[in-house]
Parts: sequence; structure tokens; C-alpha cells
Amino acid sequence: MFDASLRGCEGTGTAPFSKSEGTWLCVHDVFEGSGMQRRNYSVSMAMSVLAILALGGCGDKESGSVVTSEQATGETRTAKYITTDGWTIFGDLYEPTTAPKGVAIMLHQRGGSADDWAALAKAIQKAGYTAFAIDQRGTGRSSTGPGQSGDHAPWDTKADIDGAVFAMKDKGAVTLVGASYGANNALLYAAYHPSMVRSLVLFSPSTDYNGLKTTDAVKKYTGPLLMFHQKGDKIAGNGPLDLDKLSASKDHTLQLNDGTGHGTALLNPGTAQQTVDFIVRTLK
Repeated sequence: MFDASLRGCEGTGTAPFSKSEGTWLCVHDVFEGSGMQRRNYSVSMAMSVLAILALGGCGDKESGSVVTSEQATGETRTAKYITTDGWTIFGDLYEPTTAPKGVAIMLHQRGGSADDWAALAKAIQKAGYTAFAIDQRGTGRSSTGPGQSGDHAPWDTKADIDGAVFAMKDKGAVTLVGASYGANNALLYAAYHPSMVRSLVLFSPSTDYNGLKTTDAVKKYTGPLLMFHQKGDKIAGNGPLDLDKLSASKDHTLQLNDGTGHGTALLNPGTAQQTVDFIVRTLK
């Protein structure tokens, strides 16, 4: 029997389109604003997503009209899901016009938001991949949950990544793209979930951001790794250099440049193209 507490869009009168043991997935097109479909996935990991839906209001604009995700491809949609520890996570979903070749899940830096990745996400989308940039717990739109928001938002966001990975699991192999503390969370998640993540792109990671220690993780992670760092970055310090030396990956690159930029401040046409090329190569 369907549990209404997991629907997220009660009262639409739309029936689920698949059902099995596990979690309800609700998808709704924000541009049409009409109808809804739900699908159910079996979830085997403890930290899994409870529900995901693309927003735009849950009421039907036209009774009986159902907008499928296929009809919405090529558009940027707002999506949300609920983690098993109770945070509602919002994100921006960029889908290609054809079946995706894989997905990049994007994690902003401290004080940032999903929108920081907009230009890079569009480049990834144009290359034929889905990009899903989220506001991590306690930041931006993701302010509802069992913890503080704003300056005191949680630093550990691995459960947010877990939920996003499960929500996007029909999009293909996964690259995690992270900046600053988002980079550390991405590395920690990938190191201990190697079957879930194909490759990593990290902007200004460090060995320790407020307890997010990554030296053991980088020794454990063996997948493809691309890192960006500027020599004068006082926030990351020598962290990227240390991680590069400790990396267990046989396919790891540190792009080291002059400057004092940190995190998504390193984004420019050159680093964006390097990131897209890396994703294309590693998600084949």
C-alpha cells in the first residue's frame, strides 16, 4: 500500500506508474506544471533517498494531463529529495536532449549554492550528460531538516550525496564534482562507496576542513581524479599538493596555477573544458 507520507505531492490524483519494495520517486515538470508520475526503486543501502520530485506546484493545470521526464529534457528543472536523516535537499537538474551518457553531481563550497555551477552544468549538459547541482544541507533552499542552517550548517553532507546518487541512478555512471568542503565530502563519499562513483573533479580540496579529513580517503580512492588549485589559496593551503602526493589513483592530475582563487572562483572556460573532457573520458 502506498504511504502518503512519502509522496511529496499529495492530492493530485495521479497513480504511481511502478511499485516494488523500496522508495517512491515522484517527478513533476516545473515548466508545464501539470500532472505527475511516480516510480518506485528498491534501495539496498542504509543512507538512501526517501523521495525525489521536481517542483513547480503539485496541482494539476489540466486534469488527467501527465508530463513525463522525457517531455522535459533539455530544460533546467528544480528538484528535491528527502534524505533518510530528514533533510529536504533542493537542486538544479540539467538534462540533455537525448538519453544521458552519465551524470555529474555537483557540490558547492561553504557559503555557496547550486547556482555557482550553472555555467559548468550547462557545458556538461551540452556534452550529453545530466548535471545535478544541489544546495547541500542547511544552505540556500535546503534549509529544512534536523539541524542548523546558514553559517552553522552541517559540514558533513555525505548523506546528501548518497540521496543524489540514488535519485540519479537511472542516468548512468556518476562523476562527483565538488568545491572546497564539497570537494572533501565528495572524496570521502567516493572512497567508501567505490561502486557508486566512477570519477572525481575537486576544486580546492584540502586534507581537513572542519573535521572532514581526507588523507585516508585519498589513499583508499583508486578511481580517476582531477583536482584544481591555485598556489596562493590560503584556505586550501598545501592540501591539494598533499592529496596529490598521497593519491592511490593511477589516473590523478593536479592542475596547479598561479593566483589566490578558491573553489568555484577557479571556474573559467579553460577549467570548464578540462572538466567536461575529463567527464567524457571517464564516464565512457
